[in-house]
Amino acid sequence: MKRKIIKQANQAYTITLPIEWIRNNGLSNKDEIDIEMLEKSLLIKTNNSKVGEKTKVDLTGMSKRMIYQTISALYVKGYDEIDISSKEDLSDLVPEIMSNLIGYAVISQKDNEYKIKDLNFGNYPHLDEVFKRVFQIILVFFQSAIKDVFGEEKENITNLKSRDIEVNKFCLYLQRAINKSSYPDQIKGRALFTYSFELEKIGDEIERFWRTNVKYHPKKNKEIKILAETCLEGLEKAFDGLHISNKNSLGEIYALREKVREKSMSIKINDPHSIRMTRHLVKIVEEAADLNPLNLLIKY
Repeated sequence: MKRKIIKQANQAYTITLPIEWIRNNGLSNKDEIDIEMLEKSLLIKTNNSKVGEKTKVDLTGMSKRMIYQTISALYVKGYDEIDISSKEDLSDLVPEIMSNLIGYAVISQKDNEYKIKDLNFGNYPHLDEVFKRVFQIILVFFQSAIKDVFGEEKENITNLKSRDIEVNKFCLYLQRAINKSSYPDQIKGRALFTYSFELEKIGDEIERFWRTNVKYHPKKNKEIKILAETCLEGLEKAFDGLHISNKNSLGEIYALREKVREKSMSIKINDPHSIRMTRHLVKIVEEAADLNPLNLLIKY
């Protein structure tokens, strides 16, 4: 879309704004907009709450997992209103899914048709704080796993599932917030979105590590505990490198990754479930190290 620059009498220059953008954001000639200069680009933003897009989806014949993934995908994509229908009974499933999607709620229901709406009204301020909070949740999740696995082992599958859902809930919220926000730097915005997926993957590996212990109660020696603590240190380094501006942390992650790799090969264990746990730990530190390129994209 091109616009002609118009020179005014007082030496100022103006351009016209697309009427579609004005209408979509509910603006008038009395409103103010924000303009940011980005080298050769100008970013024009409004703080007006925008009525988001709507969509419809028929869930007939889908499995429970597929229904959850479909609605979650629409949530992450940024839809503010979804009409869902199905020939099967969804009365138990829909409330369960809504409890896992921050901001979404069922506002009307008739037979087996539901209208879901975002009660945040499209407002997702303080994106950087949301991002930081999600990372902290992942760290606490791992800390709790290590404490339980190598401690009193009080956790059960039901509680662990609830913990995992809580982690995934905030990861999905972060992904939606990024898509709903007009991030000033497009490269940084894309990097943040990719980062959110990586954090979700790390959370999944932590859950698998923890679930293996809860389900099979494998034999664990001191070396596996040291391995887990080293992995946690690597994840903490990734957090420090991004949020606490510790330049050394980014380089130290690779050293910790190599340490974990070597240690995992030398641990003498015969229990297949203990071996599986070490593999999950190696994957966690591998993915923590893979955050480094994204850390640098976001920082610079």
